[in-house]
Amino acid sequence: MARPGSDMRVKSIVRYELKYLITWQQRDALIADLQQQMQPDSHGDATGNYTITSLYYDTATYDAYWEKIEGEKQRRKVRVRTYGEQTVQPHTLCYLEIKQRQDKTLTKKRVLLPYSDAVALDTLDSLAQRPDLSESDRATISEVSYLYHVRALQPACVVRYNRLALNGGTEYSDLRVTFDTELRGRIHDLTLLSTGHADDIYFLPPDICILEIKANHSVPYWLAQLANKHHCTMRRISKYCTALEACGALLARQKIIQT
Repeated sequence: MARPGSDMRVKSIVRYELKYLITWQQRDALIADLQQQMQPDSHGDATGNYTITSLYYDTATYDAYWEKIEGEKQRRKVRVRTYGEQTVQPHTLCYLEIKQRQDKTLTKKRVLLPYSDAVALDTLDSLAQRPDLSESDRATISEVSYLYHVRALQPACVVRYNRLALNGGTEYSDLRVTFDTELRGRIHDLTLLSTGHADDIYFLPPDICILEIKANHSVPYWLAQLANKHHCTMRRISKYCTALEACGALLARQKIIQT
């Protein structure tokens, strides 16, 4: 499944991102109102639904986790992401991404690669020399390679969830609202080639949804009014960090250090 931004000329997305924890009841009521102003993401099904699965990388001591918890203003995470329910094969196209936070501004750099290339972080230096890749592709790959070598990155967590996405259309072309549900994670079997998800752990209750409002410039007043109408309270939450906590990754690491 191709995703927005799959045009290889579009490499870096800079935007503001507001997050909320809401119930399914709030979600359904808010979607009913939003459908009057927004339209379903055309890359999903008829209602804008699709599945996202991400493999996150971190250091052995979970530095990316602690940077988030301690409120570092500048931080970067590396992940490999697939969209849809397809069974991932080595040749399956996926996104190798850097998600960078600069205070309140989010920048996402991504390059579309076969899965086998995206996860081979130790060979990215040679991959970045391929003449068929664009300059921005090579820059993103080189940056991931740098982070891999400097921070000794390794697979840390797989996060999987369902998303319903709405876009602002021509009038609000930079506006995007997403609802993430069925949020699950694991810290074992750290590959997207796996088809066994039965033992993934829910890191948020199934009746809780993550609402995200994303815009490159500003959130329209009518959308702020709707969030207020449905009693949506802003909450800073990281799916990666919450999944690590729920799966017991930090406790497991502490036991290793103590021994």
